[in-house]
This record gives sequence, C-alpha cells and structure tokens, in this order.
Amino acid sequence: MNWLTSLYPSVRRTFRNAIPDDWPELGNVLARYGEGPLPTEAMLPLATCRAVGGDTRKAVPVAAALIAAVASMRLFDDLVDQDRPGQLWSQVGSARAWNYAAATSFLTFAILSRPPLLSAVGQRISQVLSQAFLNIAAGQDRDLAGSAATIDEYWRTMELRSGQAYAAACASGALVGTNDPSLVQACATFGHHFGLTLQIFNDLESIWRTDGRTDPEQARLTLPLLYAVRLDHPASAELRAIVSDGSLSARADRVRELLDAVDTRSFLVWAALKEREQALLALRACPDPQGKEALTSIITGFFGDVDEILKSVPDNQPVDEAAEIPF
Repeated sequence: MNWLTSLYPSVRRTFRNAIPDDWPELGNVLARYGEGPLPTEAMLPLATCRAVGGDTRKAVPVAAALIAAVASMRLFDDLVDQDRPGQLWSQVGSARAWNYAAATSFLTFAILSRPPLLSAVGQRISQVLSQAFLNIAAGQDRDLAGSAATIDEYWRTMELRSGQAYAAACASGALVGTNDPSLVQACATFGHHFGLTLQIFNDLESIWRTDGRTDPEQARLTLPLLYAVRLDHPASAELRAIVSDGSLSARADRVRELLDAVDTRSFLVWAALKEREQALLALRACPDPQGKEALTSIITGFFGDVDEILKSVPDNQPVDEAAEIPF
C-alpha cells in the first residue's frame, strides 16, 4: 500500500503547519501527533477516498484534520479517566489540559476551512464532523452518568461514542472522492461497524489490562459484564450479586475470574468478528479495489493473531437470547 503510506508525510506536514506559531506550548503538546505513524482515524479518509474512486491527494487535509480530532478526544479522555501516570493533566493541571483539548478540537475545523478543499466540500465535511463531536459527547455523557444498565442501552452508547466517530471519519474521505451518496453511505457503514469492533476490543482490554486501572476497579459496567450477568451460569449469579451490592471495585480480581469462567473473552472476539463481517460487507459497493484492500487491511490488522487463537470458537458461538445483542 505504498500509495497510502506515501501520503503520510504530507498529512503530518499539513497538521503541523496548522498549529499557531504564536502558541508554542500547544505545539509542544501536539508534537507527538505530528510525528510517527498516523492514527488509524487519519488513515481512513485517505483509504475511503480511494475506495470510492477519488484522488487521495485531495483528502490529505481531511486526514490532517482527523489527527487534530483524535488528539482532542484523547486529551479529553485522559482528563475524564485520569487512570495512568504521565498524562498531560498531571503535568499542567486539569484546567490547562482542558484548554489544550478544546483548542485542538477547534484546530480540526480550522484545517478544514483552508484551501485546497473546495468550500462546499469542506463545509459538508465540517458538518459531518461537528455532528460526530456531538454524538461522541452524548455517548460520553451516557457513559459518565452510568445510565446503561442493559446491553441494548450500552450498545447505544457504543454507537454514539465509537460507531458514529468512525462513520464520520470514513464518510469524510468519501465526500472528497465522490458525489454519489450511496458510496458515501457505504463508507460510513464500514466506519460504523469498524468503530464498534474497536470499542469491543477496548472493553476487553479494559477488563484484562495490565497497566492502569481496569473498568471493574473503576466500578464501570461495560459490555463484558453486561453480557456475563445475563448468562444462565453459576458464575453469573455471583457476578449479579457483586454488581447489585456495589462491591465491583473492591472485588475486581474476582470479577475477572468469573468473566473467565463464562469465557467472556471468546464471546467478545466473536462479537468483534461479526462487526468486521458487516464492515467488509459494506465495502462491496465501492469501485476501487486498492482502496477496499487498504480498508480491509486496516480493520483486519486490529485482530492480530486473534483469528488464529480463536479458531476453536464456532461460527454459531452460543449467545444467550435474553442478552439481546443488537448486531
């Protein structure tokens, strides 16, 4: 995929050039985002532009804007979670970290407002990304409020936070490359399912992570727990008791043991594979094989060796009907 990687220097340069010269502190905060590998979110508009038959060079500003959007979201997430040492908020304080995060979100739209994007295209992409920011914030609010008590409710939070975010990233690149709304929608659908795939893996990691505080330690109810407590299994009864009596944080180690007892990790990978299946199905409408190959490679790369490890998981992985998984 040399055609894709050859664009990365231009994307990084566009991002760096957009940072105000008279605010070097912001430049220092964002320095790591302007170097090294591109965030996946910034690769997506390049690949979707190619997938719909467009000129990927025209999508470079969109990819640069996505770097700013990603940086902003990560700075805000760090502020909310405060679960790892060395984050910006611990170095400059929460107030300044919030200010940097807000400024970086504005930088997203400053990049989109500049040439060489045509004004009409840039405006449409700005609308798509503005709505995505609102959806992400709505999903974050649902998560912070802890309002999701069922899988259906949590799935809606996942769609807002991750599904809508990646759908917007993919649609933005497609808007540069085509006027065909069906192709833009195909790319958005790919992104939606890709975002859910990543959120499933994030929830898995946040239960069994070895660095930072796990979700159970933070008393957070996420997909693994919401799935396991609905199963008809002896371990599920104990899980329900831990959740209902408010001892989730204190008994985090036991929670992980119980999730392993009901093979929750296999279920999560199966669910992620189903989302990947839907994402790749959406790509069939796109005309350019190299763009589709890039998108396929990007989503498949997140599975690593999981496919090999879980070959023993059958296609008809049993799912409790009462869990109402909304695939």
